[in-house]
Amino acid sequence: MISRSAFLKVFLGSFFIQASWSFEKMQGLGFASAISPALKELYNDKKPRLEALKRHLAFYNAHPYMASPLLGASINLEEKAEKGEAQGAQVQKFKSMIMGSYGAIGDSFFWGSVRPMASVVGVLSTFLWGWKGPLVFLLVYNLFHLWMRWHGLKEGLVLGKDVVGYIMSLDLPEWGLRFKRVSAAVLGVVTVVALGSLFGVAGPPVRKWLWLGAGLPAVIAAVLVLSLLFKRGLSVSKLIFIITLPLILYGLLLRY
Repeated sequence: MISRSAFLKVFLGSFFIQASWSFEKMQGLGFASAISPALKELYNDKKPRLEALKRHLAFYNAHPYMASPLLGASINLEEKAEKGEAQGAQVQKFKSMIMGSYGAIGDSFFWGSVRPMASVVGVLSTFLWGWKGPLVFLLVYNLFHLWMRWHGLKEGLVLGKDVVGYIMSLDLPEWGLRFKRVSAAVLGVVTVVALGSLFGVAGPPVRKWLWLGAGLPAVIAAVLVLSLLFKRGLSVSKLIFIITLPLILYGLLLRY
């Protein structure tokens, strides 16, 4: 198994998977760069090390956060190949088989669920706590993002090919659906708070008005309506546009 130093280098390198794109290899160069510290430890001889690096320069394209389980599993397979327990070609074959589905899962979970949820929570936090709102957004979003990068890499290293079963056990599509429901509900709260802000209830008074005044029934109604629209098939992204565009236009007209 690779050293902790090599693990940290691979982990940091995973942040730059998308740093070098090409139409021919897509993220292949980024993946090869990220895994190279591990290959240096696994292969003492230069020739097999270069052959292993060349394998990872092949076409690769998936969600950047979901690269970590594949990086870990690839290192596991490379270690077996170095010991003669597996063939080098199996590493690239494994990546080719998995990367498409991991791209779809990552796009749906991170882009379609976590990012909208973190955004609406961050906007609500900005209304309630001012400058702390963006920090809340970063905290919520990176809680999932960094967890997948770090834990996915660790699980891939230990499990190898079996990391596929581990990722399936996380049930990310179902969690993504739950996060979308949360986003729709929080967006209902954002709608009422934004309207209150436009009509002069801004800053700290928002919290008192929201929970102790007439705003609470309005919040409940907005949450129910937006949750119902989501159940009827409107995506969270569409709901965000439907809510925010009229508010932005109204705010501009009110200002000018």
